[in-house]
Amino acid sequence: MRKARHIDIASRLEVTKQFGLVEDYRIDWPSGPSLRPPRVTVRRREAYPVTLTRSYVTSLLDPFVPSRDIVVK
Repeated sequence: MRKARHIDIASRLEVTKQFGLVEDYRIDWPSGPSLRPPRVTVRRREAYPVTLTRSYVTSLLDPFVPSRDIVVK
C-alpha cells in the first residue's frame, strides 16, 4: 500500500513540476512500519504566489496527504 501511495504522490507532483508550477519537491516518509502519511515539501516557482501553489498541491494530494503535512517554500 505504501509503495502505491508513493507512486501516486510522486507521479502527481512530477506532472505538476513538468507543467511548471513547482520547481522541485521532496517526500519524507515516516520511518518504520507506519500508517502515517508522508510530509511533502514543495519548492514553488517564484512566478506563482505561495497561496496558489499551496491550494493546488493540497487539492492534488488530498486523497493521500493531509494539508498539515504539506509545506510550500
